[in-house]
Amino acid sequence: MGEIQLPPDWKVVKLGDYCEKPEYGYTASATEQDSGYKFLRITDIQDGTVRWNSVPYCEVDKTKIDKYILLMGDIVVARIGATTGKSFLINDCPEAVFASYLIRIRTKRELLPSFLNFYFETETYWKQIDANKGGKLKGGVNIPIIKNLLVPLPPLPEQKTIAHTLRTIQKAKETRQQELELERERKAALMQYLFTHGTGNEPREETKVGEIPNSWKVIKFGQICESSAYGPRFSGNLYDPNGTIATLRTTDIDEDGNINYSTMPFASLEIPKFKNHLIEAKDLVITRSGTCGIAAVFESYNSPVIPGAFLIRFRLNEYAEPYFLRYYINSHIGRRRITQLASGAVQKNISGTSLLNWLIPLPTIPEQLKIVGILRTCDRKIQALEKEIALTDELFHAMLEQLMTGKISTQPLSETYV
Repeated sequence: MGEIQLPPDWKVVKLGDYCEKPEYGYTASATEQDSGYKFLRITDIQDGTVRWNSVPYCEVDKTKIDKYILLMGDIVVARIGATTGKSFLINDCPEAVFASYLIRIRTKRELLPSFLNFYFETETYWKQIDANKGGKLKGGVNIPIIKNLLVPLPPLPEQKTIAHTLRTIQKAKETRQQELELERERKAALMQYLFTHGTGNEPREETKVGEIPNSWKVIKFGQICESSAYGPRFSGNLYDPNGTIATLRTTDIDEDGNINYSTMPFASLEIPKFKNHLIEAKDLVITRSGTCGIAAVFESYNSPVIPGAFLIRFRLNEYAEPYFLRYYINSHIGRRRITQLASGAVQKNISGTSLLNWLIPLPTIPEQLKIVGILRTCDRKIQALEKEIALTDELFHAMLEQLMTGKISTQPLSETYV
């Protein structure tokens, strides 16, 4: 693991010496009936937060419950499963107990709970967890492992400063995440409005595709397509990082239709044989299997690109703006309608024929472009917030490692821990 130098007034201690006896959680059944005690489980902790309103109650034996009641400042650690080793600090809660797949840590006065919980996010902590959990434990964590963890122990005032600094960065990220959630909700509401009301405040009528402005048409999707083609199939043995053609797959497209060009794999294919399958700028692609009915617009790439076998490529005529179709198909209205085309008992699929016969609303090109412009403004705001969140997250993790090792301290370095 290597040695990490610490300031001279820091200690390296075993966690078991600075916490009360860790406890495994309470074994009980969850219930919707109000027993007076919420039942905190691993599955109730998502992204470091608990939505207590959705946490169930538990069947309680009041003669045994006392030692399992959570207090402010307690830390619970997942001891098994996909989140093994992940911790959560209890900083607000109703009367609650913790479930058996969690371990509760209650620190002594010399160790600040918030400082310890931040330490549980460091690389050093995770290296210790990974080194100690193993096959005999089925990849889990137990109380002896928790008690034998080595943790840095700065003086208490410095623990408070470190925890405060990291919490401040966390709050900035949380604020941006809330803004992002609101912007996504705003975009969804705008899409709902624009695809039923348009931008011209004109009278509306009920049609086979739902309510739309009077000036809009209802046509078959095939009427605006110059051509369409399924993605070709070829042997997986032909995939090669040094290949000639990139393949756009369903996994390279997110739920909003954004394409991650960097994840497209290359294959050694003869370009002339796949000429008719090559994707051009402004081609619309729609996923036809698995995550059915997601639309994306291909822009450009520095190598030839073909769609994967689970995509259908559509080349549109001059009466359709590809991004308008992408936004419509990926909206709540469009997604609900297009998924109704899917068939199959096990693996749902959408056929090219059903898509070409699918009815869509179509305004004039100027109206399509106006709607695209409005929604692109939302996308730019969303992308800016996502970038800011990513940068704040990078700052948090950089500061976490610096603060938890005292590297930003001006004091001479002496003691080390592994």
